Amino acid sequence: MGRHHAADASTPAARRGTDDRPTRGLLIASAVVVIALVAGGVVWATVGGSSGPECDSRTGITIAADPSMTTVLKSVAPQASENSCFDYTVSAVVGTGIAGELTRGEGAPDLWVADSTGRATTVTRGVNVPTDIVVPSVASTPAVVVGSSLPELADWVSVMKLPDLRIGSPLDSSTGNAPIVGALASVEKGTLSSKDLTDAMTLLAIQQGNVRAADDSEESRLALAESSGIPVVTTEQQFLSHAASTPTTKLTEKVPSVGTTFLDHPMLVTAAADRRDAAREAGQRFARELSSAAGAQALTAQHYRLPTRAPLAGAGVGDVAQIVLRDPSQQTKTLRQWSVVAEPIRTLVAMDVSGSMEERVGSSTRAELLVQAALTGNKLFPNNTAIGMWYFSVDKGGPGQDWIEIAPIEREDHVRPDGRTQREFLNSQAKDYQRYVGGGTGLYDTTLAAYKKVLDTYDPNYSNSIIVLTDGRNEDPGSLGLSELLSQIKALQDPARPIDIVTIGISADADTSALKQIADLAPAGTSYQAKDPTEIPSVLVDAVAARVTAAGR
Repeated sequence: MGRHHAADASTPAARRGTDDRPTRGLLIASAVVVIALVAGGVVWATVGGSSGPECDSRTGITIAADPSMTTVLKSVAPQASENSCFDYTVSAVVGTGIAGELTRGEGAPDLWVADSTGRATTVTRGVNVPTDIVVPSVASTPAVVVGSSLPELADWVSVMKLPDLRIGSPLDSSTGNAPIVGALASVEKGTLSSKDLTDAMTLLAIQQGNVRAADDSEESRLALAESSGIPVVTTEQQFLSHAASTPTTKLTEKVPSVGTTFLDHPMLVTAAADRRDAAREAGQRFARELSSAAGAQALTAQHYRLPTRAPLAGAGVGDVAQIVLRDPSQQTKTLRQWSVVAEPIRTLVAMDVSGSMEERVGSSTRAELLVQAALTGNKLFPNNTAIGMWYFSVDKGGPGQDWIEIAPIEREDHVRPDGRTQREFLNSQAKDYQRYVGGGTGLYDTTLAAYKKVLDTYDPNYSNSIIVLTDGRNEDPGSLGLSELLSQIKALQDPARPIDIVTIGISADADTSALKQIADLAPAGTSYQAKDPTEIPSVLVDAVAARVTAAGR
Protein backbone atom coordinates (compact mmCIF):
# COMPACT_ATOMS: atom_id res chain seq x y z
CA MET A 1 0.00 0.00 0.00
CA GLY A 2 1.21 3.48 -0.77
CA ARG A 3 1.39 6.55 1.43
CA HIS A 4 -1.75 8.70 1.72
CA HIS A 5 -0.23 11.83 3.52
CA ALA A 6 -0.18 15.29 1.95
CA ALA A 7 3.58 15.26 2.41
CA ASP A 8 3.77 12.63 -0.31
CA ALA A 9 5.27 14.57 -3.21
CA SER A 10 3.92 12.13 -5.75
CA THR A 11 0.31 13.16 -5.15
CA PRO A 12 -1.33 15.65 -7.52
CA ALA A 13 -2.02 18.06 -4.77
CA ALA A 14 1.57 18.23 -3.75
CA ARG A 15 2.59 18.81 -7.22
CA ARG A 16 0.01 21.61 -7.77
CA GLY A 17 0.92 23.35 -4.46
CA THR A 18 -2.69 24.65 -4.08
CA ASP A 19 -4.82 21.89 -2.56
CA ASP A 20 -3.30 22.38 0.99
CA ARG A 21 -4.97 25.77 1.52
CA PRO A 22 -7.97 24.38 3.46
CA THR A 23 -5.62 22.61 5.86
CA ARG A 24 -3.51 25.75 6.43
CA GLY A 25 -6.67 27.77 6.93
CA LEU A 26 -7.90 25.33 9.53
CA LEU A 27 -4.59 25.59 11.40
CA ILE A 28 -4.68 29.37 11.32
CA ALA A 29 -8.31 29.39 12.49
CA SER A 30 -7.46 26.96 15.28
CA ALA A 31 -4.58 29.20 16.36
CA VAL A 32 -6.86 32.21 16.44
CA VAL A 33 -9.40 30.32 18.52
CA VAL A 34 -6.69 29.21 20.96
CA ILE A 35 -5.37 32.77 21.26
CA ALA A 36 -8.90 34.07 21.72
CA LEU A 37 -9.63 31.47 24.38
CA VAL A 38 -6.40 32.23 26.19
CA ALA A 39 -6.99 35.95 25.93
CA GLY A 40 -10.58 35.49 26.96
CA GLY A 41 -9.47 33.39 29.91
CA VAL A 42 -7.06 36.10 31.05
CA VAL A 43 -9.70 38.78 30.77
CA TRP A 44 -12.26 36.63 32.52
CA ALA A 45 -9.87 35.72 35.31
CA THR A 46 -8.88 39.34 35.76
CA VAL A 47 -12.26 40.98 35.40
CA GLY A 48 -14.66 38.23 36.34
CA GLY A 49 -12.36 36.72 38.96
CA SER A 50 -14.85 34.03 39.90
CA SER A 51 -12.46 31.12 39.84
CA GLY A 52 -9.30 32.77 41.18
CA PRO A 53 -6.00 30.89 41.34
CA GLU A 54 -5.80 27.13 41.31
CA CYS A 55 -5.70 26.03 44.96
CA ASP A 56 -4.96 22.58 46.32
CA SER A 57 -6.87 23.68 49.39
CA ARG A 58 -8.33 26.85 50.92
CA THR A 59 -7.47 28.35 54.30
CA GLY A 60 -9.88 30.28 56.48
CA ILE A 61 -8.46 33.54 57.82
CA THR A 62 -10.07 35.59 60.59
CA ILE A 63 -9.47 39.33 60.80
CA ALA A 64 -10.28 41.32 63.93
CA ALA A 65 -10.63 45.04 63.33
CA ASP A 66 -11.45 48.28 65.00
CA PRO A 67 -15.23 48.72 64.46
CA SER A 68 -14.72 51.79 62.28
CA MET A 69 -12.76 49.69 59.77
CA THR A 70 -15.06 46.71 59.40
CA THR A 71 -17.31 48.14 56.68
CA VAL A 72 -14.35 48.65 54.34
CA LEU A 73 -12.71 45.35 55.16
CA LYS A 74 -15.92 43.40 54.73
CA SER A 75 -16.52 45.01 51.34
CA VAL A 76 -13.06 43.99 50.13
CA ALA A 77 -13.01 40.50 51.69
CA PRO A 78 -15.04 38.69 48.97
CA GLN A 79 -12.75 39.88 46.16
CA ALA A 80 -9.67 39.15 48.26
CA SER A 81 -10.97 35.61 48.81
CA GLU A 82 -11.67 35.08 45.10
CA ASN A 83 -8.20 36.24 44.13
CA SER A 84 -6.40 34.05 46.66
CA CYS A 85 -6.51 30.68 48.35
CA PHE A 86 -7.80 32.26 51.57
CA ASP A 87 -11.35 32.72 52.81
CA TYR A 88 -11.46 35.92 54.86
CA THR A 89 -13.87 36.57 57.71
CA VAL A 90 -13.91 40.05 59.28
CA SER A 91 -15.28 40.81 62.74
CA ALA A 92 -15.42 43.99 64.80
CA VAL A 93 -13.69 44.02 68.18
CA VAL A 94 -13.97 47.07 70.42
CA GLY A 95 -10.87 48.47 72.06
CA THR A 96 -11.62 47.00 75.46
CA GLY A 97 -12.02 43.52 74.02
CA ILE A 98 -8.97 43.08 71.80
CA ALA A 99 -6.53 42.09 74.56
CA GLY A 100 -8.77 39.16 75.49
CA GLU A 101 -9.05 38.11 71.85
CA LEU A 102 -5.28 38.06 71.37
CA THR A 103 -4.78 35.75 74.34
CA ARG A 104 -7.17 33.02 73.21
CA GLY A 105 -4.40 30.80 71.87
CA GLU A 106 -5.73 28.75 68.95
CA GLY A 107 -8.88 30.85 69.02
CA ALA A 108 -7.03 34.15 68.52
CA PRO A 109 -7.70 36.05 65.28
CA ASP A 110 -5.17 35.44 62.52
CA LEU A 111 -4.86 39.14 61.73
CA TRP A 112 -5.67 42.33 63.58
CA VAL A 113 -6.18 45.76 62.03
CA ALA A 114 -5.51 48.12 64.93
CA ASP A 115 -6.44 51.78 64.89
CA SER A 116 -2.82 52.91 65.30
CA THR A 117 0.71 51.61 65.58
CA GLY A 118 1.03 53.06 69.07
CA ARG A 119 -2.00 51.18 70.30
CA ALA A 120 -0.92 48.01 68.52
CA THR A 121 2.41 48.15 70.33
CA THR A 122 0.85 48.89 73.72
CA VAL A 123 -1.71 46.09 73.51
CA THR A 124 0.60 43.38 72.21
CA ARG A 125 3.29 44.15 74.76
CA GLY A 126 0.67 44.26 77.47
CA VAL A 127 -0.52 40.72 76.73
CA ASN A 128 2.97 39.43 75.89
CA VAL A 129 2.42 38.54 72.23
CA PRO A 130 4.73 39.59 69.37
CA THR A 131 4.20 43.00 67.80
CA ASP A 132 4.26 41.46 64.33
CA ILE A 133 3.22 44.20 61.90
CA VAL A 134 2.83 42.76 58.41
CA VAL A 135 1.44 45.93 56.79
CA PRO A 136 2.41 49.29 58.38
CA SER A 137 -0.77 51.03 57.21
CA VAL A 138 -3.86 49.98 55.28
CA ALA A 139 -5.57 53.37 55.68
CA SER A 140 -5.19 56.61 57.62
CA THR A 141 -7.25 59.35 59.20
CA PRO A 142 -6.28 62.31 61.40
CA ALA A 143 -7.60 62.98 64.90
CA VAL A 144 -9.79 66.10 64.96
CA VAL A 145 -11.79 68.19 67.41
CA VAL A 146 -15.48 68.53 66.58
CA GLY A 147 -18.04 70.93 68.02
CA SER A 148 -20.64 73.55 67.18
CA SER A 149 -18.60 76.56 68.27
CA LEU A 150 -14.91 75.80 68.59
CA PRO A 151 -12.34 78.44 69.56
CA GLU A 152 -8.93 78.64 67.91
CA LEU A 153 -6.79 75.82 69.26
CA ALA A 154 -3.08 76.47 69.63
CA ASP A 155 -2.12 73.04 70.94
CA TRP A 156 -3.54 69.89 72.47
CA VAL A 157 -3.41 71.20 76.03
CA SER A 158 -5.88 73.83 74.83
CA VAL A 159 -8.05 70.96 73.67
CA MET A 160 -7.73 69.15 77.02
CA LYS A 161 -8.99 72.28 78.80
CA LEU A 162 -12.12 72.72 76.66
CA PRO A 163 -15.22 72.80 78.91
CA ASP A 164 -17.28 69.59 78.84
CA LEU A 165 -14.84 67.92 76.43
CA ARG A 166 -15.58 64.27 75.63
CA ILE A 167 -12.88 61.82 74.55
CA GLY A 168 -12.67 58.07 74.27
CA SER A 169 -10.68 56.16 76.84
CA PRO A 170 -6.96 56.81 76.19
CA LEU A 171 -6.32 53.23 77.26
CA ASP A 172 -8.69 51.77 74.67
CA SER A 173 -8.59 54.02 71.62
CA SER A 174 -6.19 56.22 69.70
CA THR A 175 -8.72 59.04 69.50
CA GLY A 176 -8.82 58.96 73.29
CA ASN A 177 -5.06 59.32 73.61
CA ALA A 178 -4.67 61.85 70.78
CA PRO A 179 -4.73 64.83 73.20
CA ILE A 180 -2.12 63.15 75.41
CA VAL A 181 0.19 62.26 72.52
CA GLY A 182 -0.24 65.74 71.06
CA ALA A 183 0.65 67.35 74.38
CA LEU A 184 3.59 64.97 74.84
CA ALA A 185 4.99 66.15 71.53
CA SER A 186 4.89 69.72 72.86
CA VAL A 187 6.79 68.59 75.96
CA GLU A 188 9.43 67.01 73.70
CA LYS A 189 9.79 70.28 71.80
CA GLY A 190 10.11 72.26 75.03
CA THR A 191 7.00 74.37 74.40
CA LEU A 192 5.14 72.75 77.30
CA SER A 193 6.37 71.69 80.74
CA SER A 194 5.82 68.22 82.15
CA LYS A 195 3.94 69.78 85.06
CA ASP A 196 1.56 71.57 82.70
CA LEU A 197 0.86 68.25 81.00
CA THR A 198 0.34 66.46 84.32
CA ASP A 199 -2.01 69.17 85.60
CA ALA A 200 -4.05 69.19 82.39
CA MET A 201 -4.19 65.39 82.29
CA THR A 202 -5.26 65.23 85.93
CA LEU A 203 -8.17 67.60 85.43
CA LEU A 204 -9.15 65.86 82.19
CA ALA A 205 -9.14 62.44 83.87
CA ILE A 206 -11.30 63.73 86.71
CA GLN A 207 -13.72 65.31 84.24
CA GLN A 208 -13.91 62.22 82.03
CA GLY A 209 -14.55 60.00 85.02
CA ASN A 210 -17.50 62.23 85.85
CA VAL A 211 -19.10 62.16 82.39
CA ARG A 212 -18.12 58.79 80.92
CA ALA A 213 -21.28 57.21 79.51
CA ALA A 214 -22.15 53.52 79.38
CA ASP A 215 -22.18 53.77 75.57
CA ASP A 216 -18.86 55.45 74.95
CA SER A 217 -18.55 54.80 71.22
CA GLU A 218 -17.41 57.38 68.67
CA GLU A 219 -20.94 57.47 67.28
CA SER A 220 -22.53 58.16 70.66
CA ARG A 221 -20.12 61.00 71.41
CA LEU A 222 -20.81 62.59 68.04
CA ALA A 223 -24.56 62.25 68.62
CA LEU A 224 -24.09 63.98 71.98
CA ALA A 225 -22.11 66.75 70.30
CA GLU A 226 -24.90 67.10 67.74
CA SER A 227 -27.57 67.47 70.39
CA SER A 228 -25.65 69.63 72.86
CA GLY A 229 -22.82 71.27 70.91
CA ILE A 230 -20.17 70.04 73.34
CA PRO A 231 -16.67 69.40 71.89
CA VAL A 232 -15.48 65.89 71.21
CA VAL A 233 -12.22 64.38 69.97
CA THR A 234 -12.81 61.95 67.12
CA THR A 235 -11.38 61.24 63.67
CA GLU A 236 -11.88 62.92 60.34
CA GLN A 237 -13.34 59.65 59.04
CA GLN A 238 -15.87 59.39 61.87
CA PHE A 239 -16.91 63.01 61.53
CA LEU A 240 -17.36 62.83 57.75
CA SER A 241 -19.40 59.65 58.13
CA HIS A 242 -21.55 61.41 60.71
CA ALA A 243 -21.95 64.48 58.50
CA ALA A 244 -22.92 62.29 55.53
CA SER A 245 -25.72 60.72 57.57
CA THR A 246 -26.72 64.05 59.15
CA PRO A 247 -27.04 66.60 56.32
CA THR A 248 -28.31 69.29 58.71
CA THR A 249 -25.34 69.02 61.08
CA LYS A 250 -24.03 72.25 62.58
CA LEU A 251 -20.83 70.62 63.77
CA THR A 252 -17.46 71.61 62.37
CA GLU A 253 -14.02 70.08 62.75
CA LYS A 254 -10.69 71.64 63.66
CA VAL A 255 -7.10 70.64 64.25
CA PRO A 256 -4.76 72.51 66.65
CA SER A 257 -2.20 74.77 65.01
CA VAL A 258 0.64 72.44 66.04
CA GLY A 259 -0.86 69.57 64.04
CA THR A 260 -2.42 66.26 64.96
CA THR A 261 -1.84 62.56 65.29
CA PHE A 262 -2.85 60.15 62.54
CA LEU A 263 -4.51 56.80 63.03
CA ASP A 264 -2.52 54.65 60.59
CA HIS A 265 -4.41 51.34 60.93
CA PRO A 266 -1.58 48.78 60.75
CA MET A 267 -2.27 45.09 60.12
CA LEU A 268 -0.65 42.63 62.51
CA VAL A 269 -0.19 38.88 62.49
CA THR A 270 -1.79 37.61 65.71
CA ALA A 271 -2.35 33.96 64.79
CA ALA A 272 -1.18 31.00 66.84
CA ALA A 273 2.40 29.91 66.10
CA ASP A 274 1.49 27.14 63.64
CA ARG A 275 -0.60 29.53 61.52
CA ARG A 276 1.61 32.60 61.48
CA ASP A 277 3.22 32.00 58.08
CA ALA A 278 -0.15 31.43 56.41
CA ALA A 279 -1.59 34.46 58.19
CA ARG A 280 1.32 36.62 57.05
CA GLU A 281 0.79 35.65 53.40
CA ALA A 282 -2.95 36.17 53.80
CA GLY A 283 -2.37 39.63 55.26
CA GLN A 284 -0.09 40.63 52.41
CA ARG A 285 -2.61 39.43 49.82
CA PHE A 286 -5.46 41.25 51.56
CA ALA A 287 -3.41 44.46 51.72
CA ARG A 288 -2.68 44.10 48.00
CA GLU A 289 -6.42 44.07 47.37
CA LEU A 290 -6.88 47.17 49.54
CA SER A 291 -4.18 48.99 47.57
CA SER A 292 -5.86 48.24 44.24
CA ALA A 293 -8.03 50.81 42.49
CA ALA A 294 -11.16 49.11 43.80
CA GLY A 295 -9.74 48.94 47.33
CA ALA A 296 -8.73 52.61 47.29
CA GLN A 297 -12.24 53.51 46.12
CA ALA A 298 -13.74 51.48 48.97
CA LEU A 299 -11.54 53.30 51.49
CA THR A 300 -12.28 56.81 50.25
CA ALA A 301 -15.98 56.01 49.93
CA GLN A 302 -15.93 55.46 53.71
CA HIS A 303 -13.98 58.74 54.17
CA TYR A 304 -10.61 57.16 54.93
CA ARG A 305 -7.40 58.58 53.58
CA LEU A 306 -4.99 56.25 51.85
CA PRO A 307 -1.83 55.22 53.74
CA THR A 308 -0.05 58.19 52.13
CA ARG A 309 -2.20 60.47 54.35
CA ALA A 310 -3.00 62.68 51.34
CA PRO A 311 -6.07 64.88 51.99
CA LEU A 312 -9.47 63.75 50.74
CA ALA A 313 -10.74 65.63 47.72
CA GLY A 314 -13.10 68.41 48.77
CA ALA A 315 -13.63 67.14 52.32
CA GLY A 316 -12.02 66.95 55.73
CA VAL A 317 -9.45 69.19 57.38
CA GLY A 318 -7.08 69.18 54.41
CA ASP A 319 -3.33 69.00 54.57
CA VAL A 320 -2.33 69.04 58.25
CA ALA A 321 0.98 68.53 60.03
CA GLN A 322 1.46 65.09 61.52
CA ILE A 323 2.58 64.84 65.15
CA VAL A 324 5.08 62.05 65.78
CA LEU A 325 6.79 61.37 69.11
CA ARG A 326 10.57 61.13 68.93
CA ASP A 327 10.49 58.80 71.94
CA PRO A 328 7.44 56.49 71.63
CA SER A 329 8.17 54.98 75.06
CA GLN A 330 6.92 58.23 76.60
CA GLN A 331 3.45 57.38 75.34
CA THR A 332 3.47 54.10 77.25
CA LYS A 333 4.73 55.84 80.38
CA THR A 334 2.09 58.56 80.17
CA LEU A 335 -0.73 56.11 79.55
CA ARG A 336 0.41 54.27 82.67
CA GLN A 337 0.10 57.55 84.52
CA TRP A 338 -3.38 58.06 83.05
CA SER A 339 -4.43 54.61 84.23
CA VAL A 340 -3.46 55.61 87.76
CA VAL A 341 -5.26 58.94 87.81
CA ALA A 342 -8.27 57.50 85.97
CA GLU A 343 -8.54 54.65 88.47
CA PRO A 344 -11.58 55.40 90.64
CA ILE A 345 -10.78 56.81 94.05
CA ARG A 346 -12.13 55.41 97.30
CA THR A 347 -11.31 57.69 100.19
CA LEU A 348 -12.26 58.62 103.71
CA VAL A 349 -11.97 62.35 104.40
CA ALA A 350 -11.36 63.33 108.03
CA MET A 351 -11.97 67.05 108.62
CA ASP A 352 -10.85 68.98 111.68
CA VAL A 353 -13.71 70.64 113.60
CA SER A 354 -11.66 71.80 116.57
CA GLY A 355 -12.35 75.17 118.19
CA SER A 356 -9.43 76.84 116.38
CA MET A 357 -11.44 76.55 113.18
CA GLU A 358 -13.42 79.52 114.48
CA GLU A 359 -10.38 81.78 114.06
CA ARG A 360 -11.00 84.66 111.68
CA VAL A 361 -9.38 84.79 108.26
CA GLY A 362 -10.30 88.15 106.79
CA SER A 363 -14.07 88.40 106.73
CA SER A 364 -14.55 84.63 107.26
CA THR A 365 -13.52 81.95 109.71
CA ARG A 366 -11.28 79.01 108.90
CA ALA A 367 -14.34 76.79 109.19
CA GLU A 368 -16.30 78.86 106.66
CA LEU A 369 -13.41 78.88 104.21
CA LEU A 370 -12.96 75.13 104.67
CA VAL A 371 -16.65 74.60 103.91
CA GLN A 372 -16.34 76.67 100.74
CA ALA A 373 -13.24 74.76 99.75
CA ALA A 374 -14.89 71.41 100.52
CA LEU A 375 -17.87 72.26 98.32
CA THR A 376 -15.55 73.33 95.52
CA GLY A 377 -13.27 70.34 95.99
CA ASN A 378 -16.19 67.92 95.97
CA LYS A 379 -16.97 69.03 92.42
CA LEU A 380 -13.58 67.73 91.35
CA PHE A 381 -14.39 64.15 92.23
CA PRO A 382 -16.05 62.18 89.42
CA ASN A 383 -19.23 60.21 90.03
CA ASN A 384 -17.29 56.95 90.31
CA THR A 385 -15.42 58.26 93.37
CA ALA A 386 -16.39 56.51 96.59
CA ILE A 387 -16.06 58.96 99.46
CA GLY A 388 -16.93 59.04 103.14
CA MET A 389 -16.61 61.82 105.72
CA TRP A 390 -15.62 62.05 109.36
CA TYR A 391 -15.40 65.14 111.57
CA PHE A 392 -12.93 65.13 114.43
CA SER A 393 -11.77 67.13 117.43
CA VAL A 394 -11.48 65.55 120.94
CA ASP A 395 -14.17 63.12 122.11
CA LYS A 396 -16.34 64.25 119.21
CA GLY A 397 -17.90 60.79 118.90
CA GLY A 398 -18.21 60.33 122.66
CA PRO A 399 -15.73 59.75 125.49
CA GLY A 400 -12.49 58.32 124.11
CA GLN A 401 -13.52 58.64 120.43
CA ASP A 402 -12.23 61.73 118.70
CA TRP A 403 -14.15 61.29 115.44
CA ILE A 404 -17.76 61.02 114.35
CA GLU A 405 -18.93 59.47 111.09
CA ILE A 406 -20.92 61.91 109.00
CA ALA A 407 -21.26 59.71 105.91
CA PRO A 408 -20.07 56.14 105.23
CA ILE A 409 -17.96 55.51 102.14
CA GLU A 410 -20.21 55.39 99.07
CA ARG A 411 -19.95 56.41 95.42
CA GLU A 412 -20.76 60.03 94.70
CA ASP A 413 -23.70 58.96 92.55
CA HIS A 414 -25.03 56.49 95.16
CA VAL A 415 -28.66 57.29 96.00
CA ARG A 416 -29.30 57.34 99.73
CA PRO A 417 -32.59 56.23 101.36
CA ASP A 418 -33.73 59.87 101.51
CA GLY A 419 -33.44 60.16 97.70
CA ARG A 420 -30.31 62.33 97.71
CA THR A 421 -27.08 61.27 96.09
CA GLN A 422 -23.97 60.87 98.20
CA ARG A 423 -22.58 64.05 96.60
CA GLU A 424 -25.69 66.03 97.53
CA PHE A 425 -25.63 64.68 101.08
CA LEU A 426 -21.94 65.50 101.56
CA ASN A 427 -22.54 69.03 100.31
CA SER A 428 -25.44 69.48 102.73
CA GLN A 429 -23.34 68.24 105.64
CA ALA A 430 -20.49 70.57 104.72
CA LYS A 431 -22.90 73.49 104.90
CA ASP A 432 -23.96 72.27 108.36
CA TYR A 433 -20.33 71.98 109.46
CA GLN A 434 -20.47 74.93 111.86
CA ARG A 435 -22.58 73.22 114.52
CA TYR A 436 -19.88 70.58 115.05
CA VAL A 437 -17.04 73.05 115.69
CA GLY A 438 -15.46 73.01 119.15
CA GLY A 439 -12.83 71.32 121.32
CA GLY A 440 -9.21 70.37 120.81
CA THR A 441 -7.55 68.52 117.94
CA GLY A 442 -7.57 64.71 118.19
CA LEU A 443 -5.29 64.18 115.20
CA TYR A 444 -3.41 60.97 115.96
CA ASP A 445 -6.26 58.75 117.18
CA THR A 446 -8.41 59.88 114.27
CA THR A 447 -5.70 59.20 111.68
CA LEU A 448 -5.11 55.67 112.97
CA ALA A 449 -8.83 54.91 113.11
CA ALA A 450 -9.35 56.22 109.58
CA TYR A 451 -6.49 54.08 108.27
CA LYS A 452 -7.93 50.99 109.97
CA LYS A 453 -11.39 51.73 108.57
CA VAL A 454 -10.20 51.92 104.96
CA LEU A 455 -7.98 48.87 105.43
CA ASP A 456 -10.85 46.80 106.88
CA THR A 457 -13.19 47.80 104.05
CA TYR A 458 -10.54 47.74 101.30
CA ASP A 459 -11.88 47.50 97.72
CA PRO A 460 -9.33 46.25 95.13
CA ASN A 461 -11.30 47.89 92.32
CA TYR A 462 -10.39 51.35 93.65
CA SER A 463 -7.40 53.40 94.68
CA ASN A 464 -7.94 53.43 98.45
CA SER A 465 -6.85 56.37 100.58
CA ILE A 466 -7.44 58.63 103.55
CA ILE A 467 -7.37 62.43 103.41
CA VAL A 468 -6.80 64.27 106.69
CA LEU A 469 -7.35 68.05 106.90
CA THR A 470 -6.36 69.94 110.06
CA ASP A 471 -5.42 73.45 111.11
CA GLY A 472 -3.45 72.48 114.19
CA ARG A 473 -1.54 69.77 116.00
CA ASN A 474 -2.54 66.85 118.19
CA GLU A 475 -4.07 68.17 121.43
CA ASP A 476 -5.63 65.03 122.91
CA PRO A 477 -3.67 64.24 126.10
CA GLY A 478 -5.13 60.73 126.22
CA SER A 479 -4.15 59.72 122.69
CA LEU A 480 -1.17 57.82 121.42
CA GLY A 481 1.94 59.80 120.48
CA LEU A 482 3.36 60.41 117.01
CA SER A 483 5.99 57.66 117.19
CA GLU A 484 3.39 55.13 118.30
CA LEU A 485 1.03 56.22 115.51
CA LEU A 486 3.75 55.79 112.91
CA SER A 487 4.77 52.35 114.21
CA GLN A 488 1.17 51.10 114.35
CA ILE A 489 0.43 52.18 110.75
CA LYS A 490 3.67 50.54 109.63
CA ALA A 491 2.60 47.31 111.33
CA LEU A 492 -0.81 47.46 109.65
CA GLN A 493 0.49 48.07 106.13
CA ASP A 494 -0.28 45.29 103.65
CA PRO A 495 1.29 45.30 100.15
CA ALA A 496 -1.84 43.55 98.86
CA ARG A 497 -3.99 46.39 100.23
CA PRO A 498 -2.07 49.62 99.62
CA ILE A 499 -3.58 52.76 101.11
CA ASP A 500 -2.48 56.26 100.14
CA ILE A 501 -2.28 58.92 102.84
CA VAL A 502 -2.87 62.57 101.99
CA THR A 503 -2.46 65.14 104.75
CA ILE A 504 -3.38 68.79 104.32
CA GLY A 505 -2.37 71.39 106.85
CA ILE A 506 -4.67 74.40 106.94
CA SER A 507 -2.94 77.63 107.99
CA ALA A 508 0.57 78.19 109.29
CA ASP A 509 -0.48 76.72 112.68
CA ALA A 510 -0.66 73.16 111.33
CA ASP A 511 1.98 70.69 112.49
CA THR A 512 3.52 70.26 109.04
CA SER A 513 6.36 68.07 110.31
CA ALA A 514 4.02 65.50 111.86
CA LEU A 515 1.69 65.60 108.84
CA LYS A 516 4.58 64.94 106.49
CA GLN A 517 5.84 62.01 108.56
CA ILE A 518 2.35 60.49 108.51
CA ALA A 519 1.96 60.91 104.74
CA ASP A 520 5.44 59.54 104.06
CA LEU A 521 4.37 56.18 105.48
CA ALA A 522 2.56 55.48 102.18
CA PRO A 523 4.61 54.94 99.00
CA ALA A 524 2.46 57.49 97.16
CA GLY A 525 1.63 59.56 100.24
CA THR A 526 1.57 63.35 99.93
CA SER A 527 1.47 66.21 102.38
CA TYR A 528 0.51 69.81 101.68
CA GLN A 529 0.13 73.05 103.53
CA ALA A 530 -2.63 75.40 102.49
CA LYS A 531 -1.83 78.61 104.36
CA ASP A 532 -5.09 79.96 103.01
CA PRO A 533 -8.01 77.48 102.96
CA THR A 534 -9.03 78.88 99.58
CA GLU A 535 -6.00 77.01 98.23
CA ILE A 536 -7.51 73.62 99.13
CA PRO A 537 -9.13 72.90 95.72
CA SER A 538 -5.79 73.34 93.97
CA VAL A 539 -4.11 71.28 96.70
CA LEU A 540 -6.54 68.44 96.01
CA VAL A 541 -5.65 68.59 92.33
CA ASP A 542 -1.95 68.57 93.26
CA ALA A 543 -2.58 65.51 95.42
CA VAL A 544 -4.12 63.64 92.50
CA ALA A 545 -1.35 64.88 90.19
CA ALA A 546 1.22 63.48 92.61
CA ARG A 547 -0.23 60.02 91.98
CA VAL A 548 0.34 60.59 88.26
CA THR A 549 3.93 61.66 88.79
CA ALA A 550 4.64 58.69 91.05
CA ALA A 551 3.22 56.30 88.44
CA GLY A 552 5.65 57.60 85.85
CA ARG A 553 8.80 56.85 87.83
